[in-house]
Amino acid sequence: MDETEFMSLWQTEKRPEFPRFRGDETAQAVVVGGGICGLLCAYELLQNGVKDIVLLEARKICGGATGHTTGKITSQHGLIYRKLTDGLGRERAEEYARRNEEAIGRFRKIVETEKIDCDFIPCSAYLYALTDDGVRRLEAEADAAQHLSVDARIVHDCEIPLPVRAALCFPNQARFHPLKFAYRLAEILRERGVRIFEDSLAIALEDNTVVTREGRVYGKNVVLCTHYPFTNFKGMYYTRIVQSRSYVLALENARKLDGMYLDCEQGGCSFRSQPREGGDILLFSMFDHKTGHETGAPHYRRMEEEAKKLYPESAVRFRWSAQDCMTNDGIPYIGRYRQQGNSVYLASGFNKWGMTGSMAAADLISGLIVSGGDDCTVFSPSRSDFSMQAPVMFREIGDVVANFTKGYLEPPGRSLSELKNGEGGLAEYQGAKIGAYRDEEGALHGVNPVCPHMHCPLRWNPEERTWDCPCHGSRFDETGKVMENPASRPLEQRGPD
Repeated sequence: MDETEFMSLWQTEKRPEFPRFRGDETAQAVVVGGGICGLLCAYELLQNGVKDIVLLEARKICGGATGHTTGKITSQHGLIYRKLTDGLGRERAEEYARRNEEAIGRFRKIVETEKIDCDFIPCSAYLYALTDDGVRRLEAEADAAQHLSVDARIVHDCEIPLPVRAALCFPNQARFHPLKFAYRLAEILRERGVRIFEDSLAIALEDNTVVTREGRVYGKNVVLCTHYPFTNFKGMYYTRIVQSRSYVLALENARKLDGMYLDCEQGGCSFRSQPREGGDILLFSMFDHKTGHETGAPHYRRMEEEAKKLYPESAVRFRWSAQDCMTNDGIPYIGRYRQQGNSVYLASGFNKWGMTGSMAAADLISGLIVSGGDDCTVFSPSRSDFSMQAPVMFREIGDVVANFTKGYLEPPGRSLSELKNGEGGLAEYQGAKIGAYRDEEGALHGVNPVCPHMHCPLRWNPEERTWDCPCHGSRFDETGKVMENPASRPLEQRGPD
């Protein structure tokens, strides 16, 4: 795969470089994961007096979810506050709202204090409705938010070229360039003594010792910020987190927007502008589906067609996809990973709201490490809101079973000789089923199309030329290299040499 083909707008920024971890070390705190969540956790620990910190990143700093976000800093998380109030009560819902509101202010303070040039722009966030039913749900959400002391109001004037019936406005939100912010933050951490290592995959956690292929590091405290927990069997997080994909186009020659906009219907359109040399660029996002599903759908083509209808003069400058961890109840897991001990902490499952979620996690976890105490919060990984989690959990267990059955029974679609250049899929080789891809030069790449995480059969994604796991969301490139966890090992090579 051409590494620049699905490069995001943010990834044109020059990134800092860090060494590979080798040897054995100890630290007061080990942060596993070098996305914005891991960087913020390290920063908040420093601010709270923890000086001896090691940060390990499996690939490159912010090369995963952070580099593919839309960069919205907002406490408006879809239709969340009515759901939380009804399901958990006002006190828990209020805590969720407060933590996310505080996260916006904390971003602003860090940008100002550290003088980070990251296109930080205060703005309003709008959740819009195109139907009467959507308007009724917006009104219920506005009422719930206001009862939680969130500044939210119904408005009827919007900038987007859709027949909006009403919108729920959250003022005093923000947008920014996530990699300008994160790269500078990483440099600040290095300057202040944090030992940051790239290309250092954590493969195991043993009694507060993080094991990599080239060494071990013991931490008095360990913070896991690896998007999907790299150690997920204890606590059964593979039944509690679902991975979801969405798609983004960066459009030139489209109208500049002052606010950020999101459809109240799942999979609807999202809009927000980003300043750039030569003129603002519009981020236009659509579609939302479980990873490994809809692998045959032409998402980018459909988005480009819709973008042309809405903005006839526009042109696509970048296109990319994002992968997010979704929890069964819509609330992140932030706090002690008790199945791993009282000094291991987890930050995962941000449900597409990773900017404020990461900041809330950094504040919460640094406080637990420095001050101790109980993490009995709305975010606790040990929470017992079974009535909210059960419907999604049982549905997803059924989906996993169905995907196992279908995947193992599915026959190979063709022989290797039938694969044209640029094509991939299941194929027959010497009487066995393999996953095969023939590149543009005609070279053949064959793999065992089974995920090494929990042996779920993989599906070929022709749009992005990847092998995707429909059970737990691991993704692999056409040669079998891991692109998204929870899998940590590449696919076995199969087929002719």
